[in-house]
Amino acid sequence: MVLCTQCQRLDVESRVPDCSILEGGRCLLCKEYMELEQKIQDLQEMRRKLGTKMNANHDPFVLKLPPEVASRIFILLKEESEVLYGCFTNLSVIFLLGAVCRGWRQLTRSTPQLWSTLAFYLPEKSAIMDTLPRLVVDWLERSGGLPLTLSISYRGFDGSISLAEGPVSIINALNQHSRRWHDVSFVLPPLYLGRLCGSSPPEYLRELSIYSPLALHRDSETDLKFKMNAQPSPTKFTIDGIPFNAIDISWDRLVYLKVAGTSLDGVLQVIRDAPLLETCSLSGIFPPIDDFPTIIRHAHLRTLTLFRNKTRVLAKIINSLELPSLESWTLKSRENFIGVDAISFLKRSGSGLKTLDLWQGVAPALEDFEQLLQAAPHLQCLKVDCNDFALIMDVILERISASPPSASQIGHHADFLPCLQHLEFISIELNAWECIPLIFRWPHRKFLGLYIYVDLTTISDKISSALLQLVDEGIDLGIFLDGEDYLLSYRDSTASLQTPKKTIDPVS
Repeated sequence: MVLCTQCQRLDVESRVPDCSILEGGRCLLCKEYMELEQKIQDLQEMRRKLGTKMNANHDPFVLKLPPEVASRIFILLKEESEVLYGCFTNLSVIFLLGAVCRGWRQLTRSTPQLWSTLAFYLPEKSAIMDTLPRLVVDWLERSGGLPLTLSISYRGFDGSISLAEGPVSIINALNQHSRRWHDVSFVLPPLYLGRLCGSSPPEYLRELSIYSPLALHRDSETDLKFKMNAQPSPTKFTIDGIPFNAIDISWDRLVYLKVAGTSLDGVLQVIRDAPLLETCSLSGIFPPIDDFPTIIRHAHLRTLTLFRNKTRVLAKIINSLELPSLESWTLKSRENFIGVDAISFLKRSGSGLKTLDLWQGVAPALEDFEQLLQAAPHLQCLKVDCNDFALIMDVILERISASPPSASQIGHHADFLPCLQHLEFISIELNAWECIPLIFRWPHRKFLGLYIYVDLTTISDKISSALLQLVDEGIDLGIFLDGEDYLLSYRDSTASLQTPKKTIDPVS
């Protein structure tokens, strides 16, 4: 408020709202100014209320709908933005909705489902860190008592990390709501990750993922500790770059396990201690320090993925496991690993394997590959990705195209992959194209889905026409050359050749 010079001086000296120029009151000009200020404030409040009514009147649907319907529309919009752009957009989307008008802002603040998902980057030094802690606290409070989905990632790692007041206050706020953790993912350096202790045990925890943004050395593994006040018991757990001896988690309810960048010692121990485990993915695992003494027989594990592990680690994993319920096995390695260990693993685990996905930098021996397939007689889906697999795939296509054994021959000549429903392989080239039309002569191959991806190949017009006819008959067949649909291109090229050219009659 602006007063005259005399009133300002007397107001500062006396610390009272009134001066004594005119019988204990303010001067007339100051009174007039104060009355005008009050009128301005009243007009501004009237303007805000009028604007709210105008927005409600001009709003085509949201504010005209029942609040629960309008809230549901906002929830669907938030979910759609997360699908299209990722969960880290939910902050901006909700604030954009609230910025439209007061009615929309009140609607967003009264919809806890909009605030039950929180994802953001945690910078150590940034201008946003001045307001981010308060924002996180308000966000969590607006979510009510709903289960929380959290995704917190550390950004700006420069090689040296020290505790900062802003990130610590945010972690403390997350700890206060640990009872409501549902699906949580933390990508934090050990210094901050160790502070996620939680003030109460999670009651709704389903999925827990913890990552370290920097590689941990063997001599520093004990520096990190992730231990809450009560053991969390997730059903899905993902860990990357963190040793198992640094965490304190109960494995009684674990169904899904994904591990990367840690030692094999703790991995085998977790598999043994998780009786309900069904899916396990191991990537970039370090060689074990100590040998695991016995073979682990796990009755429920159905899906096993081994990705980018060294030969020594791969051998140790499959030689330590017996999986009688195994249905899907994905094996991806730059080295050739299809040999005695892999074959004995399948034989030891039984013959229930239905899906086999292989990616190798080097092709195995044909004899080893055939023995591997023979150890999985009920295989339904086979995917192979290897540049050197051309010869092996030629042999597989020939075997599949051969006539099935007659009733008198069963027991002497078993059918090759009789249950196969999907065959997909990627290679540089392929030669046995003439076998493909022969495959679908047999009734039990009519429903086989065959997808071939090659870089270099030559297919005769006769074979191409036969393959195109199979597609027209409803056969699930796809051939892709250099990433393009070969059969579609061939159809277009033949159609253009068969289309007669139009002749133009001379003008009479």
